[in-house]
Amino acid sequence: GKGRGRAAAAADMQVDEDEDEDDELNQIAGTTEDEVGDIISAIRERELLYGTKSLLALFGPLLVHVCKNLGKFNDRLLTVHATAALAKFMCISSTFCEENLPLLLLLLQRAKSPVIRANISIALGDITVCFNNLIGENVQYLYGPLHDADTKVKKTTLMVLTHLILNGMVKVKGQLGEMAKCLEDKDARVADMARLFFSELSTKDNAVYNNLPDIISSLSMGAGAVNEESFGRIMKFLFDFIKEKDRQTDNVVEKLCQRFRNTTDPRQCRDIAYCMALLPYKSERSLRRLLDGLPGYQDKLSEDAVYKYFVEIVSKARSQSAQKQDTKALVDEYETKLKEARAKAIGEDNADLDIDILSSSQPATQATQPSDDEMEDEDL
Repeated sequence: GKGRGRAAAAADMQVDEDEDEDDELNQIAGTTEDEVGDIISAIRERELLYGTKSLLALFGPLLVHVCKNLGKFNDRLLTVHATAALAKFMCISSTFCEENLPLLLLLLQRAKSPVIRANISIALGDITVCFNNLIGENVQYLYGPLHDADTKVKKTTLMVLTHLILNGMVKVKGQLGEMAKCLEDKDARVADMARLFFSELSTKDNAVYNNLPDIISSLSMGAGAVNEESFGRIMKFLFDFIKEKDRQTDNVVEKLCQRFRNTTDPRQCRDIAYCMALLPYKSERSLRRLLDGLPGYQDKLSEDAVYKYFVEIVSKARSQSAQKQDTKALVDEYETKLKEARAKAIGEDNADLDIDILSSSQPATQATQPSDDEMEDEDL
């Protein structure tokens, strides 16, 4: 019995040694599965759409011809299915995809049928998964349909982008502002989907915080800027995701103070000040950075609306620091310097008018005036 037990143990050891040798050989030479995968990839890339014996190869040029001449065909089903088929063909071969991607993007912008535009938006999501490098160079086109006149196209695009971004298939590089604009969409379903997207995004490694500079710039600068009321509502919603994190708040204060230095536009100054007024100022560090940044925005205090927001900041900071003597002293110091800077900005003779200005104005939290200009590219 013992002899058989030793023999069985020896056999098991031999099996383990054989398996180890097989693993080592596989690491050196590669596995059969890898070879099969390479063969399948080669067939997809070079044979299915380009092989002399491939049936699909006959349809590729036909689809391209129909899609290039949609206006010549009166059959709606033909044009819808031709564009959908072209998009599916593009998911097979990167060569075919690269050759016809400009055509697909052109159709996305110019096709009269909202069904075609919505289908292309879905197709671009599939292509992103298959050939991410090709879409990476044209990622801005993914966001274009968010402003489509047709609600179905907007909803479809928002769903596609939500899936791609939340699953890490698309690197966000300044386009989240376009998603943020959907928060103010007149269609409640689109706005609700946008809120859900940002709520989910806020759970992923400071994603909202890191993209806040680009979002602010997108919403308050250039031809794509939203009105001040919409800016206020959007930023109030987004800032709720960072209010509870003191370190992030401290950094946002510093970055927003720096942004004042780079603009003289009254609208952008109001927007920056509005964003600053949204923060809680619970830590001494936030107040210190606000005080240290005063030279960067003291000349902007001549604008009544900007000054209102900073007065509200003082009031908020004072309520937060009621039980902390050191912090209270810092608030008093900041308030004194703020009033001095305001008096200097508007002229000593006009300083007494501030009381009337502040008492007759609405509180900044009502989001009546907002915007902001280009924050620095680095993370907030």
